[in-house]
Amino acid sequence: MEIKAVSNFLASKGVWHQIEGNLICTKRRSIKIPEVNEKVAYFTGAITGDGAITTCKRKVGGYLYRIQIVGYRKYLTCLIPMLNDLFNYKPNILKDKRKKNCYLINIYSAAIFAYFIKLGLTAGKKRNLTVPRIIANNPVLFKHYMLGLIDTDGNVQNKRVQLKQRDEKFLKELVELLKKHFGIIANPPKVNYTEGKPYYYIRFPITQLRSS
Repeated sequence: MEIKAVSNFLASKGVWHQIEGNLICTKRRSIKIPEVNEKVAYFTGAITGDGAITTCKRKVGGYLYRIQIVGYRKYLTCLIPMLNDLFNYKPNILKDKRKKNCYLINIYSAAIFAYFIKLGLTAGKKRNLTVPRIIANNPVLFKHYMLGLIDTDGNVQNKRVQLKQRDEKFLKELVELLKKHFGIIANPPKVNYTEGKPYYYIRFPITQLRSS
């Protein structure tokens, strides 16, 4: 990821910042901008699974940029060192009042928000999901992306993964990439209904992915 791409995005949104080496420095903090590596790919998968990328207007003007990831405390505790290593950012773990035994982290950083948008994620509701091209084209990055997605949005039983999504096209893309990069055969997306809404799912062996 070129730091200039992140800077240009922030400039287009009117976010004051300066570039110092590999850092984007705003009024509040200095954010490291890493190259796209295995940890970035994993974190991208985690955001795709149980994350949300949103903006909202500030009362004092401007916008608040947030990435939120929901999960169990133990899992989020493992994510924080990775996030700090990648971006020099360490969020707190908060209780998610909407769900029992569930927690969340909020990443309030325009630079990190811009990083993942330029990588290929989209803000707002999860529609028309797709694997970012730089990750989809690289088997090593795609493997770590899938592991992040499985850890947040997957159900593993008897060494088989089930991934469930509203977006059938996204699951079809995963099926194609699993076969292309690792020779893993996943079933075509099948549909079931939860509270009257259609959800699609695929299944494949986790052992083949971890050993690839």
